Amino acid sequence: MKKVNLHFLINGLWAWLFFTFLVLIFMPSSTWAAFEEDREKPDPEFSRTGGRITAKLLPRAKSSSILIDFEVSGGKLAAVRGMDFDKADGPSVDQKDFKSALFVVEVQDLAPGAETKVSIISDFFIRSTQYWIYNPKLDSPWMDSKASNLDRGDRIQELVIGVKDGGVFDSDGVENGKIIMVGGPKDSFWGYALGTLFIRYFGIFLVLCILMLGMLFSGKVFQYLERRKAEAMTKPARSGSSVKNDVKPDMHRLSLETDMAAAIATALHMHLAGLRSAAPIPYPSKQPGSWAQQGRQQIMGERMLKINRNKH
Repeated sequence: MKKVNLHFLINGLWAWLFFTFLVLIFMPSSTWAAFEEDREKPDPEFSRTGGRITAKLLPRAKSSSILIDFEVSGGKLAAVRGMDFDKADGPSVDQKDFKSALFVVEVQDLAPGAETKVSIISDFFIRSTQYWIYNPKLDSPWMDSKASNLDRGDRIQELVIGVKDGGVFDSDGVENGKIIMVGGPKDSFWGYALGTLFIRYFGIFLVLCILMLGMLFSGKVFQYLERRKAEAMTKPARSGSSVKNDVKPDMHRLSLETDMAAAIATALHMHLAGLRSAAPIPYPSKQPGSWAQQGRQQIMGERMLKINRNKH
C-alpha cells in the first residue's frame, strides 16, 4: 500500500510540474507585466467629499479598481494628484514595490513651521504596508515615513504620517504654511509574488493531496464495512453447524419414523398389487375347447390374487 501511495505522489508531482510549465509558457503577456515595468499606467480619478479626497485607480496585479482616501488633521487638504513614477525613480527603490502611482498631497492654511497629520486609508493596504516619501531636494530623496499602520476593521488599514512644514517630508522645503508631500504606498513585490505563486500552485497540489487522503480514508471505511457485513453473514452458518454437531440423535424418534415408513410402504404395495392382475398360470387341459380353458385360467388367477394377498 505504501509503495502504491508513493508511486501516486511521484506521478502527481510530475503532473504538477508539467502543468506549471504549460502555464508559464502560455501565460498572457499582461500577466508578465507584474514582473516588469508597467506598460499601461491609467491616471487615478479623484473626487472630493467634504474634507476627504478619494483616489480611484487600477493598481498593478489587480483586475478591479481600488479606493484610497486622504485626510488631514491640521490645515486644509487643498488637493491630491497623481505623479508618474518615472519622475522619481532611483536606485534606492524598486518600482515593482509600488503597486500604484505616486501621490502629491498639498496641505494649506497652516501656521509657518506647523505640523499636520496626513491619513491615507484603504482596504488595499495590509499590515506590512509602508508609505515612502520622495523629496528631490535631499541627497537621499527616498525615505520611509515610518507611518503608523492602524487597523480600522473590515480589512481597512489607515496610514498616519506626521508632516512638518519645511521638514524633510515637505518637498518645497520652506516654512510657508504650505506642505507638499510626494510619496506612495509600498509593499514587498517578491513577498506578494511568491505568496501568490504558493497559494495558486502549491495550493492546488495540497488540495489534490487532501482529496487523495480522503479517497484512501473512505476506501478503508468501505472495506471495513464490507468485512463486517461478510462476518455477519458467516456467523449464523457457523453457529448452526456447531449446534447440529452437538445435538445427539433421538433414537425413539428415529424408530417411530422407521415404523411409519414401513407401514406406508406396506400399504402402498398392497394397494398397487390389488390393482394389477397376476399373470395367468398355464394349466394343461384335455378338453380342446378354448372357451373352457380361458375360463379356468381366469378362475385360477382370481384365486392366486387372494393367496398372494394373504401372504403379505
